[in-house]
Formats: sequence, structure tokens, C-alpha cells
Amino acid sequence: MSSTTIHYINAQHKRFDDSLVRQSDLNDDRFVYSQCPVYNHKTSRVFIGTSPIDFKLKIDRTPTQNIIRCSDATLIEGDDEHVNSPRPVVQLKFPRFVFWTHDDDVWFEFNDHPMTALNNNFVAVPGWFNLSNWSRGCSLALTIVNESKPVIIKKGDPLFRVAFHPPNLNDGIILSQEKDPQKIDLIYEEYDKKMKEGQSNKTWKPKLFSRTGESKCPFSFLFK
Repeated sequence: MSSTTIHYINAQHKRFDDSLVRQSDLNDDRFVYSQCPVYNHKTSRVFIGTSPIDFKLKIDRTPTQNIIRCSDATLIEGDDEHVNSPRPVVQLKFPRFVFWTHDDDVWFEFNDHPMTALNNNFVAVPGWFNLSNWSRGCSLALTIVNESKPVIIKKGDPLFRVAFHPPNLNDGIILSQEKDPQKIDLIYEEYDKKMKEGQSNKTWKPKLFSRTGESKCPFSFLFK
């Protein structure tokens, strides 16, 4: 079987351990459907982002603004437009990954996890784009299910799902993690610089959904 390799870093490696798990490694064989080839084909190609910490968050509405109260304010980000919208959106800084690939026309998909609405009182904001064209950091943006209750996250809770879609959907997916702290920092610095440049000159939008002719690794200078 052919395979597609996805490279990644844990951008929060100085604070948290890696928290990305292949969904098939979490499958429970007590369920009959765990024997289904269709189910297994998908879960072996989907990865779960789990929480590296305990965390609590609540939105308090006032007549003029929405106020975020949480257990660690250094782990949230966002602007007033998102926080004060009719359905507030809060961006968490954990877990945070940067993915890239040398392979052509590989799409990245970010999706919610079905248990968070029930267990944690939030739903992740989904999306997808062509990873071969545009490497982007992956972190959790969430909307709250019931604003009268807090979002409560426990260490190890599943938070979201990510999947990678190469042209051949039968390809296996190999995750290759860069663990060298110096390289991780260099990669994230380069990623952050390219993100800011792309947002400034508006070159990032056309790359999101267009088909690549040939993938160019954005961090190849580190591996020569």
C-alpha cells in the first residue's frame, strides 16, 4: 500500500507534551462496528487532538461586551469581533500543531469531535484547505453549546479531529514528528513569518483551495 507522509511539530512543546493520537488506536473492539472495514479505513486515517491540561472557560455577557473568564488567560486568543459576536468564538492556544507535506495535492481537514458537545459544552469550528499549497498552524477555535454553563476540559479529553486527504484516498497516512527543540523553534518562526507576510500581501487566500502542480516544502532549508 502506498502512503502519504505528513510532517508536524508540537508548537507548544515548551509547555505541553504532544497530544495527537491516531483514532484507530482509541477504537473499542467491544463495539460490533469495530470490525467494519469501512469504519477502520477511516479511523486509521483520522487523528484526535487531546487536551494536555485541565482547563475551564466561561463567557459572561454584559450590555456592552462579552467577558471571557478562564483558568489561564495566557492560553486564549482572539479579537473583539469574534468574542463579541452573537455566538462567541474563542481560540485556544492548546494543543497547537504546524503540519506540512512534501506530497502534492494533499488536503487537510479540521473537524469537531462528537463527544465535546456532550462532555465539555463546546463544538470546534471546522474547516479544510490544500496543505500542499499552504502550511498553517492548527489550534482549537470553539463555540459554546450552553452559555449558562462553563466549558470544562480535563487532561486527555478529545477536543477535535484532523484528517489528511491525498489524491489516492487508499494511501496510508504516516505522521512524522520533528522533535528537535531547536528545529521546532526555527520552523515555528518561519511559519509565523510566512503567515504574517501572507496576511499582509493577501497571497494566502488563493492558495487555500487551488490545486498544486508540485508541492514545495516551506521548511526545506532546515533539512538540507
